[in-house]
Amino acid sequence: PDITPEERERIRAENIFWPLAGTVNGARIGADGRLGDHYPQIWKPVIGAINGWAAGAGFYLMLTSTDIRLASSENAKFKFALLTQGWVGSGPGATYLTRQVSHVDAMKILLTDEPFDAKEALRMNLINEVVPHAELITRAEEIASGIVKMPPLAVRMMKEFVLRFGDIPITEAWRVQTLMNALLTQLSSDGEEGRRAFLEKRSPEFTGSILQKGEAYESLTDEERMRLDEIRREQLG
Repeated sequence: PDITPEERERIRAENIFWPLAGTVNGARIGADGRLGDHYPQIWKPVIGAINGWAAGAGFYLMLTSTDIRLASSENAKFKFALLTQGWVGSGPGATYLTRQVSHVDAMKILLTDEPFDAKEALRMNLINEVVPHAELITRAEEIASGIVKMPPLAVRMMKEFVLRFGDIPITEAWRVQTLMNALLTQLSSDGEEGRRAFLEKRSPEFTGSILQKGEAYESLTDEERMRLDEIRREQLG
């Protein structure tokens, strides 16, 4: 019940599961050059729909790469699954775990290395929701549909702020957030769209478009302008 046959074939064909060395924006990444070590720096929201075992490397991926977690009430099972093999793990799994649940819950998971179900994962706030198995993907898609209606640049910057600066003192984080917000209002027209939509009592239509000041290309076609906007987005990372 952990992965579907289609998912298993995609993992095999595309070498997704903790793949070998790779680059991001031209730079070799990961402490040992493995692409999997870069998963915590995915700036788009990631929803984990856990429909079976999350154990070992699967448990690592859940901890490091997912922002919102749903679990199948019937099939989801969790286990650190390394201590019983004589390992503590060469990745950041234990570190992430101790920052996501209480000390006593983390230590029980790590030191006993016993499996636990979705109900227990919810109790310790390791996941957000327990969902009937038949409704799991539908619920994940429902949450994703809500997020894609939000301003895309603001969503990305919010996630990046939390991951990069969540551990610094509040006064310093506050300054960083203020700077990021100022940058966002200068970069994107979505803030103005949100304000207008609120005043006009309508739903906003966020596009993530980049504000242009002193545009150097006055005679661009709509297609050329869209392409230029795409290039600017890529340059922003």
